[in-house]
This record gives sequence, structure tokens and C-alpha cells, in this order.
Amino acid sequence: MKIQETKIQLVHNPTAGAEEHEAEHLMELLQAAGYKGNYSSSKKKILKKVAADVKYIAVAGGDGTVRKTILAMLDKKLKYKRPVAILPLGTANNIASSLAIEENLRLNADTWRNEKFQKLDIGVAKTRKDEEHFIESFGFGLFPALIKWMDEQPRTPAEEPDDEVKQAHNALLHLANHYEPIRASMVYDGKEVSNEFLMIELLNISRLGPKLQLAKADPGDGLLELIAVKASQRPILIKYFEEIVAGNKPVFPIKSAKVNQIKISVDTKDIHVDDELKEVKSPNWNISVLPNMMDVILTK
Repeated sequence: MKIQETKIQLVHNPTAGAEEHEAEHLMELLQAAGYKGNYSSSKKKILKKVAADVKYIAVAGGDGTVRKTILAMLDKKLKYKRPVAILPLGTANNIASSLAIEENLRLNADTWRNEKFQKLDIGVAKTRKDEEHFIESFGFGLFPALIKWMDEQPRTPAEEPDDEVKQAHNALLHLANHYEPIRASMVYDGKEVSNEFLMIELLNISRLGPKLQLAKADPGDGLLELIAVKASQRPILIKYFEEIVAGNKPVFPIKSAKVNQIKISVDTKDIHVDDELKEVKSPNWNISVLPNMMDVILTK
């Protein structure tokens, strides 16, 4: 049974995926599943206008495209708020994978009629002058250093997504061995922790970076998972990345803590918001959660 006359808005990253993921093919796939779609490219001003009878916002792309679309809805004061259906076409697809969203696009679209939704929180990181929103993670140290390193590497058209992931794993192993610790103080749950750290991460979903599951985060529980790896834990972190590079699937060895608000004072310029580097001069951050801001359609 197909859904008839159900309207959706498709936001598509035209540079993501293979030839079968081009706009024309995606629109045909959605039509076959029973949807009438309005198309918009993520490379232009997305969600400039959304018709009143549009039921879902479908996002075909990677984590960056999902984030860009959701934040565009926030920027419009949720005027165009609709449940988000993710068609994963990216390299890591951390958001989709954390929610066990079907990778087969045809099967994915066929499940939307079940209307199984997951609430999605939005993380907020503030200084006195800046405010950043994140869906995946916000953090300091090792992972922003990885993003910077990856941005500096030459890319070739023949490079496969799995090759890029393996390259990132090797880079993380190198960084785990050599990264200079950062001094930070954190206040949460009525306690203060000061130390030297290799990485500090606030996760809204379970996965981070090159397909690494670092915690069992629930993106709709109003909480973030805090992962703070001390400099003294470097050998444990190195062993973890050695296992990853060897092709194994070890459990991340450092336990996370659930927080809904945390203050961090940190001496570093290595800061990331989701998959983007940020240049912010203030060392003092207040991180919290905007609960249940979006609905994401689950496929399983």
C-alpha cells in the first residue's frame, strides 16, 4: 500500500553519494514510495519557503546537511517545523547511525508511513558573546585537532569514503600519542573538576567523528554525555585507537557522565561544533540542552 498525495520537502546535497543519488533519481524513488516532493538544494538557501501541506522534511545527505537543515528551522523560529526524515548519503552518517536509520533509501522511505518518531534535543554552547547550537557534539582537544588535520589533507576524486575513515583513524592514533594536553576546569552536578585533558566532548548522539561510538547517548532525554579523557589516561586511549586501526570494534574504555548543564573553562583554540572548527577567543563556556526541539522519523 502506498501513501497517496503526501507532500514532502526534499533537501538534497547534490555532491553527496553516488550517481544513483542524484536529484532526479531521488525524486523518482520518493514518488514510487507514494510521496510528492518539492526539491531544494542544500547548496542554496534551504527552506526559503515550505508549503503548509508539506508533511515531512526529507534530508538527503550527510551529517552536515542534516545539521544545516535543522538549524535552518531553528533560525526561522520553527515556522517550518516538520518531522525530519533522513536519507543518509554521507561518509560517516553519525546522526542516522546513532538512530539506527535504514541505509537502503527505498526501504527507508517505505517506513515513513509507520510514523515512528524520535525526539531530538539541540545542544547549546554559550560564551558572553557567542552562541553555538549542536546536534552531534561539542568539544575541545583531540577531535577538533583531527578536523583541522583532515581539512589540510589533499583530496582526490577517486578517494573512497572508507579510505577517508581509515585515514582519520590513523590520524587519531597519531594524535593520541602526541597531542599536547589542555588545561580545563569543569563545573557540573555541584562539583568542580580541574585537570589536564586530551579531549573533552559533550555528545548529544552516540557517535562522533569517523564512525566511532563513544557513548550510549539518547538524543531525546534532555541530557548530554560528557566524555573527559585525562592526560594520565593517554595509554588507555592509545590502546583503543590501536584496536580501531587494526579493524576491531572495541568498546570506548572511558565512561561518560550524563549532564544537562556544564560550565567549562578551557585554555585551547582547538574547539569544534559538530564537524566544524570554531575560532572563539573566550575560554569560558556554558553548555546546556534545548529539549525535544525536533522529531526525527525512525525506520526500525
